[in-house]
Amino acid sequence: MDNWAWNVSWFSDPVFLGHYPEEGLERFAAYLPDITESDMRLIHQPLDFMGQNIYNGYCVRADANGEPEAIRRVPGHPKTAIGWPVTPEALYYGIRFLTERYPLPLYITENGMACHDLVSSDGRVHDPNRIAFLDAYLGAMQRACEEGSEVLGYFLWTFLDNFEWVNGYQERFGIVYVDYTTQQRIAKDSAFWYQKVMETNGALLSCNQPMKQILFLKPVCTHNIWGGRKLREEFGCSEEGDDLGECWGISAHPNGDGVVRSGVFAGKKLSWVWEKHPEVFGNLDYDRFPLLTKVIDAREDLSIQVHPDDAYAQKWENGSFGKTECWYILDCPKDATLILGHNAATKEELASMIHEGRWRELLREIPVKKGDFIQIDPGTVHAIKGGILLLETQQNSDITYRVYDYNRLSNGVPRELHVEKSLDVITVPAKPVQESVKTSDAGEKNELCMLYDCPYYQIFRIQVQGRAYFEQKYPFLSMSVIEGDGIINGYPVKKGMHFLLPCGFGRAELSGEMILIASTVRR
Repeated sequence: MDNWAWNVSWFSDPVFLGHYPEEGLERFAAYLPDITESDMRLIHQPLDFMGQNIYNGYCVRADANGEPEAIRRVPGHPKTAIGWPVTPEALYYGIRFLTERYPLPLYITENGMACHDLVSSDGRVHDPNRIAFLDAYLGAMQRACEEGSEVLGYFLWTFLDNFEWVNGYQERFGIVYVDYTTQQRIAKDSAFWYQKVMETNGALLSCNQPMKQILFLKPVCTHNIWGGRKLREEFGCSEEGDDLGECWGISAHPNGDGVVRSGVFAGKKLSWVWEKHPEVFGNLDYDRFPLLTKVIDAREDLSIQVHPDDAYAQKWENGSFGKTECWYILDCPKDATLILGHNAATKEELASMIHEGRWRELLREIPVKKGDFIQIDPGTVHAIKGGILLLETQQNSDITYRVYDYNRLSNGVPRELHVEKSLDVITVPAKPVQESVKTSDAGEKNELCMLYDCPYYQIFRIQVQGRAYFEQKYPFLSMSVIEGDGIINGYPVKKGMHFLLPCGFGRAELSGEMILIASTVRR
């Protein structure tokens, strides 16, 4: 923070603004000569553009008093061969700072990295670190340009390995390798990569190929009167509390909008990615992200519920989707049951049973076990019983009509019921159980096996033992690890992680010992 010798504004303010920064004048007061108006007239001349070398930067934040505070670099932070930190954000923030402070077009006159380059046995020079460096830095520059900064040019340092001022021939910055003894030149991998970047005007950059990156999501957890601890203890949710009922693992709903953890969309909400980059999801004809994936831990019985279909929700719930959903039982006690359907033969009998509280007579309770799959169509009376842990895939909707809640209190008052709306939408007679419950066999190991297919979603299960491969040929594929751990395309994953494979992702390569549930929609 005190290394003002390299402070950009100390050198640039006099040239472009006609005065030195006040903070510098105060700090260096004891050492400065008299600075006259004639000095400023000489220094501050009309210029057409600004040029700036940018390699790295320091991360700072505002402290408790609003003053700048340096943040220490994390252990093992990436460095170049010369020991400089790799901080692509410096190019974004550097460009923003310079173009906002100095009203001139900008050239990045130097940017690049030193690598420990060597000629491999195939006679080529492979420098993936340099490619990754340039990909990140050029992406940061593109972001600044997209936000309005005027950058007229970028000069990569450098074309040939060269003599560096301080260290001579020790470091290699070039994209062309130079044998200093024989003067032989070898184009490095980065040279061919950079050629394609120029030919495609940057289309090759990772920031312009989001469909090649896995979107790992940070889940949103909810506190519920019936929730427990399993989401935290078994599924890695960071939320505190012994009443965690739902983990919205892949969601773009306003009540639980997941955030992308890493990659070109790091820090962005899933709804933002859906709106700004529809190509990631195959340019689907929906007005919002269509699905929602959640894990539910029912320590106690959930209320008796029913969901509306699309037509009813559109009319009575401000244009919301209806709510078709399905459950995959992750765990449950021996002899577990849940509520699925009812025993009323007519609408009149249904209303009578509900108003008279004849719940034992009305509700249909069925046995379930780990691995069962249950489809819940709109109009189906249903409830999860205490002790059941499940993964739910549903339309992107939060519309639920509560028929009965066991007279429980929340904050001292009964929770709201929606009896009249429930009577409107409950299907009579109820759908037969055998049409809604499927015992999912293991299927072929290491294959993406379909569990269910309906107009709203397709559900898959894959059990990985060793290595598995499949082609991501769907508009998108939402995936949740429900058991074990492993690797997908080089990224470690474990139970409780949720991610999305974009449209055009290509070949998915999985290894380890794990089970995943996946979902998508038809084009």
